[in-house]
Amino acid sequence: MNHIITTLLKKEGHFLRDVVCDDWEELIDIIAAPMIADGAVEPRFSESAKEAAKQFGGYVVLIEDIAFFHGRPEEGVHELALTLALLKKPVYLFEKRITAAFLLAAVDNVSHRGLLKELSWFMNDEDCLEILRKGEDPDAIMSKFMEVEEKHEVS
Repeated sequence: MNHIITTLLKKEGHFLRDVVCDDWEELIDIIAAPMIADGAVEPRFSESAKEAAKQFGGYVVLIEDIAFFHGRPEEGVHELALTLALLKKPVYLFEKRITAAFLLAAVDNVSHRGLLKELSWFMNDEDCLEILRKGEDPDAIMSKFMEVEEKHEVS
């Protein structure tokens, strides 16, 4: 089975560690940069993700400390992309702390359903969430992601 999240995060620069930023808007610019660099999205996608975060506010932080940013497909998305950033120091969005953040780019409102399904696996795995919150070891995080994917492959 082709696992979407680990495949996307293995792309060069799509898993960022020790990210330092002053606020959530700068965080979005940082995590959008690899997508822009590899042509998955246009620079305007970053602004779309910021607008969505303003619109949805604290709901972007679906799970304590973990943000799930996204932008509009029509704002320059060319292919499905995902970036994960582990922050050295937290930033805040509407008083909600962020220590890890995903940025999702989808070409339409349908193509990312498999990715969302996989994200739900991780959001329902407390060990996975805890290792993400600590953000200390990217190899351990990827191993945990692969373990969760394999568990769901057989269920």
